[in-house]
Amino acid sequence: MQSSKTGYGQVSDQPRPPKKNKRIALLGASAVILVVIVIAVVVGVSHNHHSKGSSDGPSTSVKAIQAICQPTDYKEACESSLTAVAGSNTTDPKDLVKLSFKVALDRIRDAANHSSVLQKLKQDPRTVQALENCRELMDYAIDDLKGSIEKLGGFDLTKLDQLMEDLSVWVSASITYQETCLDGFENTTGDAEESMRKAMKTGMELSSNTLAIVSGLSDILGDLKIPFLTRRRLLSDEEEEEEGDGEFPSWVSMGRRRLLVAPTTKPDVVVAKDGSGRFKTINEALGVIPKNGNRTFVVYIKAGVYKEYVEIKRSMTNVMFVGDGPTKTKITGNKNFIDGTPTFKTATVAVVGDGFIAKNIGFENSAGPSKHQAVALRVQSDMAVFHNCQVDGYQDTLYAHTNRQFYRDCLERQAGTNGPDPPQLHDRGGQGLLSFAEEVTDVSGEAVEGVLEDVCDAIADRRFAQREEEK
Repeated sequence: MQSSKTGYGQVSDQPRPPKKNKRIALLGASAVILVVIVIAVVVGVSHNHHSKGSSDGPSTSVKAIQAICQPTDYKEACESSLTAVAGSNTTDPKDLVKLSFKVALDRIRDAANHSSVLQKLKQDPRTVQALENCRELMDYAIDDLKGSIEKLGGFDLTKLDQLMEDLSVWVSASITYQETCLDGFENTTGDAEESMRKAMKTGMELSSNTLAIVSGLSDILGDLKIPFLTRRRLLSDEEEEEEGDGEFPSWVSMGRRRLLVAPTTKPDVVVAKDGSGRFKTINEALGVIPKNGNRTFVVYIKAGVYKEYVEIKRSMTNVMFVGDGPTKTKITGNKNFIDGTPTFKTATVAVVGDGFIAKNIGFENSAGPSKHQAVALRVQSDMAVFHNCQVDGYQDTLYAHTNRQFYRDCLERQAGTNGPDPPQLHDRGGQGLLSFAEEVTDVSGEAVEGVLEDVCDAIADRRFAQREEEK
């Protein structure tokens, strides 16, 4: 699978022209910065060894590996895996960081292959489906790590903060996919879960290490207070203030902002149940979406109730759904956990392709409260934006799975057995990622603005905060 990850540029409708002369100089400076980083950490590691009375210090390569692995939770796994592939002369921190991604990726591939082998041997339907989902989720994890490696290969000091943010988000996503794989074995029989847990152990540890390494490098850059880099960050902040209106995350490009606030948008294709559009179903329209498109492809969905399951696949990047209103254009389904579908697969609409936008549209899972988990909308699209949308269901209505997401003027309605319940976010990482201006007590009232942004960053921050507390 070719990675579709390219960071901020992936969802920008109007990329800036490159400033070649400055970029050449800065690319050279980036190597110097990385060398400074590793020297700073290596000196610290070396100092610790000498303070313990060690007379024969480790080689430069070993010191570099120890430095890179310093912030990780699984230091032994980090050092042994890098030592096995780095060789005795590898000291370039950029190469070592890339290798940390590669060894994690290789172990995840092993786990994915293991799930395929197990699937052929199992008879329990839930187990077979859980293993099938694991294979899909491992592919997502692999794709995110591959995208991270590619981004490192094109390292540009002028976008250092973006690089660190992208890597943190994508590695966090790969960890979440692996955890979701294991979640899928609920109510299964046999030893498949334990077998997969063992097969995934090393890959999950190395993925966690990679996230810690990225976070560690970011912290070191901040501590070094490099004047040139500080100036670049200040300039970047000023540019963002000039470009933005303060109402959107910095990763929402000006072109996408205009699409969101425009009263009308020219569609590339029209869907209408009454036959007045090019297609009568949304899934028919998905067939004409260009693969890995850089330009926003607009699908206008006229008013009506569309009873179909929709998946915006990984290759469907920069797609925009526009409806006639969150109560007029509705996509509905009723898959649920009790009837045998894993939570991950119950979504009426699943959004995977990066840069997705939805505006003036409703998503619904009509399975009743007795059916337990029944997702209306699952989102793992990076840099996804939802504006004036409504999400209706009973349990786990909105599954904000991974990556950066932004919701404005959106209402999540969740009806319980005793009447309307407050909005509920399906989040295996913890609570508090979805904030509303006020608690929803009357679902027939006005829509309440909800903002969910940088899901994986929040999960990563929580993970590291917990680690620091344990220390």
